[in-house]
Amino acid sequence: MATVAQVSLAEYLRTDYEPPRELIGGELVPKPMGTLEHMSMERTLARMLAVFEHRGLGHVMHELSWRNADEVRIPDVVFYRSGARMQDGILIDPPLLAIEILSPSQRQSELFAKCEAYHAWGAPCCWVIDPSTKTAWEYHCGETVESKKDLLTAGEITISIADLFA
Repeated sequence: MATVAQVSLAEYLRTDYEPPRELIGGELVPKPMGTLEHMSMERTLARMLAVFEHRGLGHVMHELSWRNADEVRIPDVVFYRSGARMQDGILIDPPLLAIEILSPSQRQSELFAKCEAYHAWGAPCCWVIDPSTKTAWEYHCGETVESKKDLLTAGEITISIADLFA
């Protein structure tokens, strides 16, 4: 049985990892390599969420590290409040919305589990997007996952699924 080396938060923060890795339970967890479809969806989401950024609701970023205690996760896209605290360029307050985009090497259940972790860290809403099947799910804290057909919402943020997959 292979042993996994534990990595401290301090070591994680002073090291650049390629490909990017999350720090979960003291272990490095690689993020899947982005495909063209995945990266295009990140750009589309960022562009659509920029409307809400311009309205002063917060800021949108993709691949922004988010730390809670001694763990660091990297959602594909986040929308966070304007006053959210950062430390060394890492988000330390929960975002309003965390978004995960399904990669070919991932299962939906993995991303829903990440959403549950995000909820435990204080994020009220998580979206999961599958660009291959043009499917979107909305997962609000304390509620069940919902497959959405028309609109995705997170508080005052609403985007059209038809526009998302156009």
